[in-house]
Amino acid sequence: MSTQRFIKTVRLRVYILGIISIVMALFQTGSFVAMLSLVLTPEYFDVQVGVGAGLMALLTFCYAALTARLMFLFFEKRYEETKGPEWMWWFFTVGLILFNLLLVVWFSLLNDYLPAALCCLAAPTYAVFFVYAKDDIKKLRVSEGCGLTKDVTKGG
Repeated sequence: MSTQRFIKTVRLRVYILGIISIVMALFQTGSFVAMLSLVLTPEYFDVQVGVGAGLMALLTFCYAALTARLMFLFFEKRYEETKGPEWMWWFFTVGLILFNLLLVVWFSLLNDYLPAALCCLAAPTYAVFFVYAKDDIKKLRVSEGCGLTKDVTKGG
């Protein structure tokens, strides 16, 4: 019984932190696209800032898509299938955390405090989800894998 409670607690924690992380990533993607639309107008045209905003939006959207895929696999209880996208998710998460920390410094130096505050809020959000989810993925995979092998040996 305590194992089931543990699994439910872990799943709930992953869902809550994952949804918060996805919402933050989508909000951040929207803000980067808004920045991109501002620098592509003829009066403020800047190729370097436009490329940077486009890459920021793309990176953040890829993170949101990978996190949504992991949440879907959790919802379907297909923990074994998380092995494939897990390393990509780790890579994007670590990259996004470091990228947001660099953006905090960059936007602060430009005296652009609203994007700096958004990136300052996003970096710990992604970090907290990463710290808990990377361990919880393994715990759920092991606990479900043990239950699966017991059922298979009993049935066969």
